Amino acid sequence: MIFVTDFDGTLYRDDRTISNVDIETIEKLGKLNVKRVIATGRSFYSALKVIPEHFPIDYLIFSSGAGVMEWENKKIIKTYSLNKTQIENTVKILIENKCDFMLHKKIPDNHYFYYHKSSNSSSAAEGDFDKRRSIYSAYSEELDDAAVADLEEACQFVVVIPYNTLLSHTEIYEDLKEKLKKTEGLHIIRATSPIDKKTLWIEIFPEGVSKAHGIKTIADRLFLDYNSTAALGNDFNDLDMLRWVKNPFVVENAPMELKKEFITVKSNNENGFTDAVNKYLDIKNLTNAGDE
Repeated sequence: MIFVTDFDGTLYRDDRTISNVDIETIEKLGKLNVKRVIATGRSFYSALKVIPEHFPIDYLIFSSGAGVMEWENKKIIKTYSLNKTQIENTVKILIENKCDFMLHKKIPDNHYFYYHKSSNSSSAAEGDFDKRRSIYSAYSEELDDAAVADLEEACQFVVVIPYNTLLSHTEIYEDLKEKLKKTEGLHIIRATSPIDKKTLWIEIFPEGVSKAHGIKTIADRLFLDYNSTAALGNDFNDLDMLRWVKNPFVVENAPMELKKEFITVKSNNENGFTDAVNKYLDIKNLTNAGDE
């Protein structure tokens, strides 16, 4: 069996810690022979900055599924990349549509990125965009024609859309998705910025990238089926995995659209992970089945 949790806003509390209660629950899952997986939008580099080296999990799905890692030995077992044509076509479309975006290098160096800022950026977009650029100032540089020409592969694009727009985030997301259909083999994911928790991020990956595919990679590797899967999330970029697993949960701090669709547990600040696991164990009757 597999229990998967998103990280930021789900297992990770707002004070940037993981509760001792939730850590004990993760250890309990291990004793019950349940495979423990963190699935995060963070890059390999960013995840390792906040998840302790010997944290009690079995796998890490990072960059929203662009990479999958065996946690104990830190071995990356699956990666995806955008190809040169996809990179060039997407850059062209984003610039034509005056988007602010970041283009990340391929795994494992995908914490390095090029950035492009349009001339009509709003102050709201600038705040989130510039904050992210500042956090990774040592790993970012402005995008130019030479950089685009040199890139043979890349991990993803992150398009930053302000929260105070005339159109809804759903409309903006669907509109950009439609425009990007001109380029084959892309997968577009909607997410909320973990920086200000209001700005829309539209992440552009190669086809096949999703947290759900990351879970399937692990399940296939372990010869486990769909019925043995559970997941906990908090945002739109968790939708694919929540809709794929047999037992999906969301924390109380998730958007209302998600809470209407999935079983809701306590918030990330109130041991929501432990609440979800307890409900999962009740469903599976595993509480006293550690030897199964």
